[in-house]
Amino acid sequence: MSRRTLVPGATVLAFLLSASCSSAGDEPESLTDEPSTGAVTTSASAPPPGGGDSPDGGPSGPAPEPGATFTPPYLPPDEERVIELPSELPIEPPDGATDEERAVLQAAGRFMASWDAILFGAGDEESGILRTAVDPQLGRLLNYLVESVSKQRVIVGEPTEIELRDVTVGDSTAEVDICTIMRDWVQYTGGTPEPQPEVERLLLTMTLVDGAWLASDTEQADPEPCE
Repeated sequence: MSRRTLVPGATVLAFLLSASCSSAGDEPESLTDEPSTGAVTTSASAPPPGGGDSPDGGPSGPAPEPGATFTPPYLPPDEERVIELPSELPIEPPDGATDEERAVLQAAGRFMASWDAILFGAGDEESGILRTAVDPQLGRLLNYLVESVSKQRVIVGEPTEIELRDVTVGDSTAEVDICTIMRDWVQYTGGTPEPQPEVERLLLTMTLVDGAWLASDTEQADPEPCE
C-alpha cells in the first residue's frame, strides 16, 4: 500500500510514491506508497467536487458521510470484525487559525478518513473518496482499490490519529504537514498478516476546486519530528 502503500507492505503512510515513480505492480508500503495512477477518472455518478463548501473555501454544510459501520473483506474467519467509518478524522487547528486554515484542515480530515476507509476495504462510494480527492491523488487510490480486490488485500487497525505540524494556505492551494499514528495496523494479503509501521509524516497538497478544498497530492516526509 501507499499509506503504508494511509494508504500502506511497510506502512500505509510510509512511502507515498508519485504515479511517475511507481509501477502498477508495486505494492504501497504506507499511506504514501501507492500504485501508479494510470489514466483513472471518476465515474459519471460521482458528485461534483464543489458540493458542500462555499466559494471562499468555508464549509456551508456537512459533507456526505460514508456508511457508519463496515465489515472489512478478505479477513480470516477468526479476525472478522465490524468497524466504524468516520466521515472525518479530527485535525486540531493551531491557536489563532484563520477561517481558511480551519476549512483546509477540515477538508484534510475528511480526505484522511476516506483514505483510511480505502485501506480498510471500502469501495469508492462507501469511502467517500470521490468527494474528498482529485487527480493525481484520486487516481492513485482508485488504482490501489482495484489492486486490493485482485490481491485480496486489506488493512485493519485503529483509525489514524493526526497531529498537525503546520498548515499553509494560498489562493488556490494549501499544504498540510501532519504526523500520522496508525495503532495496531495489520495488512492481510490473501489472508496472510503483516504488521505495519505505526508513525509516519505526510505532506498533503490541498487544491481549491469549485469552492471546495480537495486533496490533490501527498508526499512522505522525514518522520523523525513525529517520533
